[in-house]
Amino acid sequence: MIGRLRGTLVEKIPPLLLVDVQGVGYEVQVSMQTFYALPALSETVQLYTQLVVREDAHLLFGFGTAEERETFRQLVKVSGIGAKTALGILSTLSSQELAQAVAAEDVKRLSAAPGIGKKTAERMVLELRGKLGTSDDGAYWRRWL
Repeated sequence: MIGRLRGTLVEKIPPLLLVDVQGVGYEVQVSMQTFYALPALSETVQLYTQLVVREDAHLLFGFGTAEERETFRQLVKVSGIGAKTALGILSTLSSQELAQAVAAEDVKRLSAAPGIGKKTAERMVLELRGKLGTSDDGAYWRRWL
């Protein structure tokens, strides 16, 4: 699996990036949260990644933080949420905002994300309760490793 990329940012057309890593160009899809935090073209960028293998494609998703990547991993485990929908959710809500919405059972806020209706938002609350959040020592996902 490709867990992290560090290279030169060659192209950025939302939500797709092209990152040159020692002569190999990786196409990476990112959330808008990550996209807005990117450096300028030709600058060095580091992304945590998740490779999603489907029958018809291998897709590489990139995240500015390990926390965002782990939130993505938890989201795609929810029934009815695929990788593109999870990326859309993370474009609308940060990892912390998502954790707060799930903890507060705020179905309305979760439904604001593209592709998420009331039933899917309710399922997210049920399946993600207690699985999202940060710890005080910064070891965000230690309990999942």
